[in-house]
Amino acid sequence: MIPIEKGTTYGNAWMYRALVWLLKYINIHVLYVFMSVCVIPVTMLISAGARVTYRYFRKIRGCGRWRAIWYTYKNHCVFGQTVIDKFAMYAGHKFKIRFVDFEDYRRLAEGDEPIIQLNAHIGCNEILGYSCHVEKPCNILVFGGEKESLMGFRRSAFQQMNAKMIPVGIGTTHSEDIADALDRGEIVCAFADRFFNAKKTITSTLHGHKISLARGPFSLAVTRGLNVVMLSGMKESDGSYTAYFTPLRYDKTLSKSEQRQQIADAYTAEIERLLGKYPMQWFNYANSNF
Repeated sequence: MIPIEKGTTYGNAWMYRALVWLLKYINIHVLYVFMSVCVIPVTMLISAGARVTYRYFRKIRGCGRWRAIWYTYKNHCVFGQTVIDKFAMYAGHKFKIRFVDFEDYRRLAEGDEPIIQLNAHIGCNEILGYSCHVEKPCNILVFGGEKESLMGFRRSAFQQMNAKMIPVGIGTTHSEDIADALDRGEIVCAFADRFFNAKKTITSTLHGHKISLARGPFSLAVTRGLNVVMLSGMKESDGSYTAYFTPLRYDKTLSKSEQRQQIADAYTAEIERLLGKYPMQWFNYANSNF
């Protein structure tokens, strides 16, 4: 496994500010084309993520060598577009977003009980974080080693959405913040397809292959008997996004370990379902299970 601390966003403060400035004046599709022609080919030669993606298409999706290379390129192009889209949001750009099963999620969010909201490294969930508003406060677990310049953009955007970040990872003390948020009946949002400690994982299956997931979010849900919802923002071919709100149901009469496994299996089943619809949008470059 590649440690999560290597999964920071490339770039520095002046690059981020320059990109936001450009996106205020330049059509977003111009940057899409520049990125796909000038950036992605070079990235594929030097990036460990390209090798991870190639293995994904070869080993997991069963593609031939040349098709796997082509799909790796397309995957990186779509990923680059989602990164540009995030900075476009910072620049004030608005994306059309279609919501699937949002009303059921809203009803949960209007209740007094806390919610565990799970994400995965597919699509672009951060776009939804700036667009999908509910009254219940949301606490988003983010990697504490991310660059402060990027975290500043996120803080500014999240403040408008009744959301805040809780840094997690090596050197952080986040357990108390998470417990306090749940005690207040709020939402805690986490990615479960990366982990910090290989000894604290749970195994599930994706595309017929065993993978490891972070056990913490599933254990937290089971210990407190919480509702669990998976939120995924998938990019459409016309540049819009579709937000999927999928409840991950489990039988609370089973043992704790069986409950955890049920949620984990429902989580990977939803990832597999969405990748069936959006095969180019698997972006877990920094922590490959394959």
